[in-house]
Amino acid sequence: MPFEVPNYLYSLARKLHLDPAEKDEIIQELEAHLEDKTAELEADGVDHDTAMSRAVEEMGASNAVARGMYEVHSPGVWRDVLLATIPHFLLASLFALHLWSQYFLVSLLLIAIAFVTWRNWRAGTPSKWSYSWMGYSLAAPALSWLLSLITLGYGAWTLVTTGQLPFNVVFFALLIGYVPFSMWIMANVILKMMKRDWLLASLTALPFPFLTSWVLFLNWQGGLWGDHSERMQDSDTARALIFLAMAVTTAVFLKVGSRLLRIGLLTVSTAVLVIITAASLPVSLGALAVVLMIIASLAFLLSPAMVESKIERRRLQAEGVGELPDGWPLDKE
Repeated sequence: MPFEVPNYLYSLARKLHLDPAEKDEIIQELEAHLEDKTAELEADGVDHDTAMSRAVEEMGASNAVARGMYEVHSPGVWRDVLLATIPHFLLASLFALHLWSQYFLVSLLLIAIAFVTWRNWRAGTPSKWSYSWMGYSLAAPALSWLLSLITLGYGAWTLVTTGQLPFNVVFFALLIGYVPFSMWIMANVILKMMKRDWLLASLTALPFPFLTSWVLFLNWQGGLWGDHSERMQDSDTARALIFLAMAVTTAVFLKVGSRLLRIGLLTVSTAVLVIITAASLPVSLGALAVVLMIIASLAFLLSPAMVESKIERRRLQAEGVGELPDGWPLDKE
């Protein structure tokens, strides 16, 4: 088989962003199609190498073929859609019923979500519905990392300005160890998700900006354990609607096949929900502050695309553009 064919199929496989088993099945079908087309051309008197090159040319550019295959195979079934929206509905219920300040109940809920996510990911290839569950499973370590970083900054500033720590030295040392450790865990999980598709990593990150803004606001109002549940209940309805909107966004995301539509959906819904979040907070935010919140949220949500692009460039530089890596299964004699 000419080198052009396995190179073409390998390039196409890299751009499919589908389950490994599904991707292998598609590549095998396309390879069989190329072999059949080649045999048909050879029967018409075309030599083997020319026939194979023409078969590849008639199949089309790998980008276009991968895009078409993705649009056909990426939409989830209704079971995946319904399961993916459950965490959003659960969080919406917490705010609608004014239960978000019952931290024991919230902890139990997050532990249950994390357990279901762990069981699904431990089984092998994660299901499409599990990415939204992973978002809430990572919420606790991500927010604790953020609060730890803020606490470290406050402690360091106090130490520099007053010569004393505002809390125990042992606690300060534990925070110093916890921050890089938790970041390492989250980075590994996120990189694993991006190996499948950076868009699914962005879907996973969808709740983060809104959970972060809420926790930071509570912390600013006197700490997570402060007695401010009653005066914050006025915004609970808006917060519940935000999580319901996330459920709808997740459902539509999993049902549409176009990557451009998925990117547009995440972008528009995030911008709209940031505006709703800013309007629901019991503080007055200027237009500039809201715009900066939107930009920060979108940058965070779409950051997996930039990370994946850098990883891909490094991989191509390591392998050599146009060359197949050792052990590529289609590299036949």
